[in-house]
Amino acid sequence: MLGACSSEDVIDNGGQPQWNDKGKGYINLAIQLPTQPGTRANDNFDDGTPAEYEVKDATLILFVKGTSDNEFKVNSAYKMDLNFSPEGTTTDNITTTAKITQEINSVSGDIKALVVLNNNGLLSIAEGGILNVNGAVATGKSLSELNDAVKTAIGTDYSWHDDGLLMSNAIMADAQGGTVDPTSANVVEPLVTIDGSKIFKTKAEADAQPAATIYVERAEAKVTVKNGANGTVTDGSGLTYTIDGWALDNTNQTNKLVRDVTDFTTWKAYKATRSTDYHFIGGTAIASGLYRVYWGDDYNYSTTSVGGLTTVGGEHATLPAVNPANGEFAAYCFENTTDLANMLEQNLTRVIVKATFNGGTEFYTVDGNRSDIWQVADVKKEVAARLLNDVTFNAWAKANVDQGKALSSDTDFDVTFSTEAAGKRTVATIVLNESGKGKLKADAAEYPTNAATLANDHITLEYYANGVAYYPVYIRHFDETQTPWDATYETGNSIYANKSDEYLGRYGVLRNNWYEINVQSIKSLGDPNVTEVTPEPVDKKESYISVDINVLSWAKRSQNVDL
Repeated sequence: MLGACSSEDVIDNGGQPQWNDKGKGYINLAIQLPTQPGTRANDNFDDGTPAEYEVKDATLILFVKGTSDNEFKVNSAYKMDLNFSPEGTTTDNITTTAKITQEINSVSGDIKALVVLNNNGLLSIAEGGILNVNGAVATGKSLSELNDAVKTAIGTDYSWHDDGLLMSNAIMADAQGGTVDPTSANVVEPLVTIDGSKIFKTKAEADAQPAATIYVERAEAKVTVKNGANGTVTDGSGLTYTIDGWALDNTNQTNKLVRDVTDFTTWKAYKATRSTDYHFIGGTAIASGLYRVYWGDDYNYSTTSVGGLTTVGGEHATLPAVNPANGEFAAYCFENTTDLANMLEQNLTRVIVKATFNGGTEFYTVDGNRSDIWQVADVKKEVAARLLNDVTFNAWAKANVDQGKALSSDTDFDVTFSTEAAGKRTVATIVLNESGKGKLKADAAEYPTNAATLANDHITLEYYANGVAYYPVYIRHFDETQTPWDATYETGNSIYANKSDEYLGRYGVLRNNWYEINVQSIKSLGDPNVTEVTPEPVDKKESYISVDINVLSWAKRSQNVDL
């Protein structure tokens, strides 16, 4: 976000840039790093950790209006040396600020600026101020084309935080939201206008005359998970657990250097019928006439064909390594938003919570009953009992077991299972052991070769390796006071009834927002594997997961979860 600011002590230069005899000039810029919004009602903020506003490199990109069209395109780029100092309190809109006087090359025409902090190797500057993106020349590109060039440069490294969190010009609105209807609001464009009259021949002149104030925002979302739930499940089964940790899943593979709010006029004044909050625009000013915007369109916003998401879900998927659920460890990811039609599990970023039951010892559940866990030896006996009750096998046993004897499911069978890492398993073999064979007639017919198939027809097994269960938590962006939903509000089988003004943005992750998930309790035993995402809505008429979300700044969004 950027807004112009100026001093009243203006040096009269005729309103035109002043270039020295070397074709150079100087501009003075104030660069503001925002906080991260907190529990929003509509705005709450938190500076985050020092590493999250550390600046390791800074790039100034100047755009100039083209002569053949009205579009601004990259003219030149400059490496800046910035020294930031703390600004305000830890809970206001601005974390730190820097003022710099930068030498630039002579430019003809109207000028706009983009600042990128911590470019993570995406950008480089060649001699003469030529901007390169991943080695390819970007000079002459529009902002949209620059975004596309950056998307291509991402490759398979879906992160912009390895060398400091990438930040770029923020998106803002010129009218208040929150408790005020922002129908009149307009987007303050991300490229900041440079006042040409504030370009001077000397650094000393520029030092006293700011040409612009530029607000930046982090280009990724932040997620933390806090465990407050070790204990006993709440379904009455008496199962106890410990939470091991968590991992991000179904994260975006694409991102834009600068946030896109193409559909701003569509959703800027949305307010749920049961809410008093115009939640797409903040209610607290960043500066005079500038307010945060709390939504945006990513490359996959209305389609899943552009960049796709990366997921670990699968019928036998597991998480060998997880992040600590201490509320302090943070994971970062590209923003991932959708329109209402695409607000489905398969298009949304989620957290996978990993919990351990049965003291970390493997176990099974039988026929989908998750209130009762089975030790391996007991499952094998149950498999044998189901086989003995099969009509075909029972007929064979009656015809081939010695008179006065009977096969026992406890003692007469050897059972082996398939060897999938976790999830659904089947009976691989079930044969008579020596005890069972000793009960057969001397002329007994051959043991049924389809015994395993017959057993599988009568039992369904889920295998929990090391006693581990998984819980998917889809990250909610707007909380229950802003996009309230419950099964009784929507009638029949409808979930959202295409009410964008009610539910748009209920789920998703947006750049510069901090999503804090608090695990409060576990209702019942979860899945033995990391389940695949589905083309279904997250909210269900019936669900074993309930979610309550708030948000902090960065913006920080806290989410209480019962699993």
